[in-house]
Amino acid sequence: MSNRPASAGRRETSSDKTLSVMDLFTPERPEWTVEEAAVALGQSASTVYRYFRSLSAVGLIFSVRPGRYLLGPGIVHYDRQLRLSDPLLRAAEPTIIELSHNVMGPGLLFISRIHRDHVMTVHEHRLNGEPFAAGTFARGRLAALFGGAPALSMLAFMEVRAAGAMFRKAGCDESEWLETKRRMRVVRSRGFAVGRDDPDQGTIHISVPVRQDSGTVIASLSLALASAACDDAAAERMGAVLAEASARLAERALTQARF
Repeated sequence: MSNRPASAGRRETSSDKTLSVMDLFTPERPEWTVEEAAVALGQSASTVYRYFRSLSAVGLIFSVRPGRYLLGPGIVHYDRQLRLSDPLLRAAEPTIIELSHNVMGPGLLFISRIHRDHVMTVHEHRLNGEPFAAGTFARGRLAALFGGAPALSMLAFMEVRAAGAMFRKAGCDESEWLETKRRMRVVRSRGFAVGRDDPDQGTIHISVPVRQDSGTVIASLSLALASAACDDAAAERMGAVLAEASARLAERALTQARF
């Protein structure tokens, strides 16, 4: 599935096309030339050169050696601005530190949001500072929208019609929609989602939605542990603990948004 934003239903603007360059840079292909990008984007080299020049001017890409470009340090600047300005991220650390006192590591606590047609972790905290593989839900990595507990915990508390539209836009198999709706009903009934060895073997994810007062889902709060260290009874307990922490997180985020 492509990571590029869908442009169906409207004509791409020059800004859209410039920013589409950013999607070319991936861990598998971190370095590009203008000529290579032109082929990938189906644009002329002169047009793509203008895109590269605009992105270089604001530090979003830079020339690592003549003619070859990587993502630039400007992204770090914007990442810092995001951490300082986003009410949810500003509220995340104190809430997760409190929560970490009730959970034994090694493991990972993390917050995810829906980004384009994917789920992406925007904040993570390793329990007790111990190493733990983030796997599919590593910070900044695009994960499937209809796969795993972090996504399901958000989708389950959205309007079914909206979730269905996202399901179709994500290109999922229509024959699986009934089963997806069944899983969403189970999550709504329990209040949290559990994914054991799904999608990461050896890991259990327990996830709850983070909701505004209006009920709108803004994120998910998740705990990742080794599957062998968390039986079903422990997962139930952790689901309740996460739900309480999610309510505190949402309230803190609301308070932050007022200032």
